[in-house]
Amino acid sequence: MSAVGRLGYLGGRMPGRPDPGRRRIVAMAGLVTTALLVVVCQLWYLQVLEGGRFQEASEKNRIRVRPIAAPRGILFDRNGLPLVDNRPAFTLSLIPRELDRDPVQRDVTLGRLASLLQIPFAELQDAVARVSPDSILPVRVRRGLSIDEVARVEEWKLELPGVIVEVEPQRAYPTSRFAAHLLGYVREASDDQLKQGRYRRGDMVGQTGLERLLDEFLRGKDGGERIEVDAMGRQIRLIQSTEPHPGAQVVTTIDRRVQEAAERAMEGKAGAVVVMDPRNGDVLAMVSTPAFEIDRFTGSIDRNAWLRVMQDPNHPLLNRTIQSQYPPGSVFKMVVTAAGLQEGTLVPSDRVNCTGEFHLGNWTFKDWKKEGHGSVDLMRGIRDSCDIFFYNAGLKVGAPAIAKYATAFGFSTLTGIELGGEKPGLIPQPRFSRRGRPASWHAGETVNMSIGQGAVLVTPMQVARFMSAIANGGVLWKPRLVQRIERPEKGVVWGDAGSVNGHVELSPMVWAFLRQALWAVVNDGGTGAAARIAGLDIAGKTGTAQTIANSKSSKGQDHAWFAAFAPVKDPEVVVVVLVERGGHGGEAAAPIARQIFNTIFLEKVAAVEIRG
Repeated sequence: MSAVGRLGYLGGRMPGRPDPGRRRIVAMAGLVTTALLVVVCQLWYLQVLEGGRFQEASEKNRIRVRPIAAPRGILFDRNGLPLVDNRPAFTLSLIPRELDRDPVQRDVTLGRLASLLQIPFAELQDAVARVSPDSILPVRVRRGLSIDEVARVEEWKLELPGVIVEVEPQRAYPTSRFAAHLLGYVREASDDQLKQGRYRRGDMVGQTGLERLLDEFLRGKDGGERIEVDAMGRQIRLIQSTEPHPGAQVVTTIDRRVQEAAERAMEGKAGAVVVMDPRNGDVLAMVSTPAFEIDRFTGSIDRNAWLRVMQDPNHPLLNRTIQSQYPPGSVFKMVVTAAGLQEGTLVPSDRVNCTGEFHLGNWTFKDWKKEGHGSVDLMRGIRDSCDIFFYNAGLKVGAPAIAKYATAFGFSTLTGIELGGEKPGLIPQPRFSRRGRPASWHAGETVNMSIGQGAVLVTPMQVARFMSAIANGGVLWKPRLVQRIERPEKGVVWGDAGSVNGHVELSPMVWAFLRQALWAVVNDGGTGAAARIAGLDIAGKTGTAQTIANSKSSKGQDHAWFAAFAPVKDPEVVVVVLVERGGHGGEAAAPIARQIFNTIFLEKVAAVEIRG
């Protein structure tokens, strides 16, 4: 091989020839350099030449999350009429992220809003302070805006960044106080409720009554939307949407027609009404007066308004049907009668000469009728509610037996109704002296107990269950408020067939005597004559519970009772009326019961009137 050939072989190329690999490298480097120049130029264009425009667009177009509240479930009466419904309402909300970051400018916005809607400035500041300033979720500050208030907000919209008005479902009631203690009210979850982890800020939660008891069923599942809006808050496009799922429907045992009639009859009075079906314990009406305005509690209520309600001497928040305890007065005489007849210490022929006074040692006990009733047997003693007869009867029957039968009838124990705050009442348990110990119970206490006075305390709901037991032969039903709960997609998800929580054992003859005596109270010239309705057999008992010793006023001190059922032969309904400081039961409470019975048996009563 020549020297030139050896040199070419050793060097890998022949002198004077171009290298193809190098050309490829140079070409690729040129392409990369060109691409980088294009990117740099584009970034320069976007950031320098168009930066202002894009920044402006970024400020104007925002993503807004709009929760869509699920409507609460509807509460229906037993006939399918709504007890409470939903209606669209305007809600004022603040979006923290869209408020001005400058505290001064933010306070200007809040101050302008406070002035427009007469909302305390501190309330708005507190609402914003509770959440992160970067939150895009609306903070609700006022529900139930009027059309005029909405118009004012819209008029100043450009001056109110971060302020929006939403449309949400809100509870609607037949009247502002309709069934207030039964239905209860809903409010936004409190801080204590938020700590439980079950609720989110802004959730509407049942606070009392059936709204609270059934809250987990009534609350639906909220939906929501993610939308792009401009600086004016106008929607540009919908990004994502989730439909809300309404709460369950609840069918109660309440009869709206009867509830409304009972509320009308009690208008202007303080007291309670319970209407119950003695065949199954269904509560057809439950009224406590005076009542509070439900819709007022649903919205915002300032501290002074809240204090006025709390300090009201008429206690409108108190559910008198189950939370107030009263002496039962002469209604309790039926317990004494049942105990005496069943134990054999009383017989219908027992007779007492009533002169209007009863003497026991140095004590003198009066009858409600100053001149007395004359010669009285057991039937007339109940019919005319003779106190003197029952002072004697109580001593014969004895306090232990009276307490025993009162307890058997469900007094001094909870009825089991599933509303909060029920009180058990009180039946004193006599304890007599033994082995040298001084007596803790005296005959005078038995005398007072025999007419439902002294330490005896009951609730109107207990009296309704007691009268139901007399009507149905001794069955103590647990009061029932809810029949079933339904969901459209699942059908019935919960139901209550009713339950018995006690039974009173009396002979058939005793039951028959009790019902006949109660019939006489209304239909044979007794103290309950004001409840009488032609064509309808009503059995009942009046009661006048003295609240102040030696009260001389027939009206103004004593509580008025009337407890009754109808028809006597086949009882369908029990009505219990209590009028606080109403005077005599036959004068104040019996006419109210008559109005309610008229409503319940309207067709039957009308037919009798037409025939007459």
